[in-house]
Amino acid sequence: MYNIFYHKSETPNLNTTFFKKDRNKLKKISKTLIISGGSRNGNHLIWSLLDGNSNLPYLPGEDKFLSQIFKRNLRSSKIFEKNLIKEKASFLRKMSGERSDKWIKIFKKKINKNIWAGAGKGKNDYSNSPPLEFPKNVQEINYPAYKNYLDKNFKNSHSFYQIWKLYLQAQKLLSNSLRKRNKFDYIYAESGLRRELLYLANNKFNFICVVPVRKFETFYFSKVKAKFNSTKINKKFLKEAWEQWFHKTCDYFYLKKRYSKKFVLVPYEDFENSKKRKRSMKKLCKFLNIKFEKINLINTHSNKKVLPNSSFPRKVNLYEKGGKYHSAGYKFPKKKIPKQYFDLYTSLKKYFYK
Repeated sequence: MYNIFYHKSETPNLNTTFFKKDRNKLKKISKTLIISGGSRNGNHLIWSLLDGNSNLPYLPGEDKFLSQIFKRNLRSSKIFEKNLIKEKASFLRKMSGERSDKWIKIFKKKINKNIWAGAGKGKNDYSNSPPLEFPKNVQEINYPAYKNYLDKNFKNSHSFYQIWKLYLQAQKLLSNSLRKRNKFDYIYAESGLRRELLYLANNKFNFICVVPVRKFETFYFSKVKAKFNSTKINKKFLKEAWEQWFHKTCDYFYLKKRYSKKFVLVPYEDFENSKKRKRSMKKLCKFLNIKFEKINLINTHSNKKVLPNSSFPRKVNLYEKGGKYHSAGYKFPKKKIPKQYFDLYTSLKKYFYK
């Protein structure tokens, strides 16, 4: 069961010229740190704790660029290639926010401060992710440097290798992240990457991916609150939440077993719990071969303290006032949890931090 790669069915044709050309050069791109677990599994929590570490570049925020390359090629590789040739660098920027330029919205501060990435949109359309990463936090970015670099260096970048390398370099400029002597030259975060990571690993791209895994019992409420603005447990919500958690978790497990040195699985709960956080961060830093620093105990973005990226506004409000949040009122009945969950999570625990 855990040797099935579910995302294979949604993988585009990787034998096109776009994906095949220069793919042997992917291994030459400098070392990259990627943070990617399933959505609502603690991606923002993990990268906000790594933020500020002197061995890492700053992360401007999560980006949809990588998944959009695969999604658009799955729909039509011909249309993708046509748009790439016609629109050039502007086409790359549009993929940052799924269908629009996320970074120019942040730069111009044309965003709703009451809707952040974790809050979701309730029952509304899910087609575009909110550009705000954390509640009430609009980060400063160097959009002109990012845009100018892409425009100047795009030239005839018509292969995956060319635009991926170009984009990593440009994204680094967004947060003015030009520190020297980093253990990782690039950093990228996006939830749900599996087919993309398998392609990169198969082609020897030099990266390590941190994969947070959240217990289904709490993932359910975060997912359902974000998408349906509800905390009810019913067949419809349970089916959707379980399929998402199960398929994505199995895929990350598959990747870990196939490329053990490129992936590190970490339990969300160890980092959410302030009493376990220090020990957990030290173990993660050791795997990444970076020095643990005190700032790694604080959620920050570009070295600025941030509120939690939560589906529950009440939790955010309590944290903002200096209080603590307890979710005792949202306990998931054990008898309603799918049976295969317990076996899978027991297997996962053997791989945490390894």
